[in-house]
Amino acid sequence: MTGGITAAGGAWNASIVAEVVDYGHHHLTAYGLGAYIAKATQTGNHADILIGVIVMIVYVVALNRLLWRRLYRIAQTRYAM
Repeated sequence: MTGGITAAGGAWNASIVAEVVDYGHHHLTAYGLGAYIAKATQTGNHADILIGVIVMIVYVVALNRLLWRRLYRIAQTRYAM
């Protein structure tokens, strides 16, 4: 279960980072939280950076409480030695 949580967190971090990609003369931007934070950082808009980080924190805490904690509890009770 811990490996699943770690893998999901790493994949989510990678997807947020991959929303803005610069390669040579090409600039690719997706629509999402990572692009929102990157744009706010480029323009120096500290309020939008803070909003983006707060949204990320709320999302991670909610996902941990609503999904991962329950799955972890099920795994502990079902597969205990």
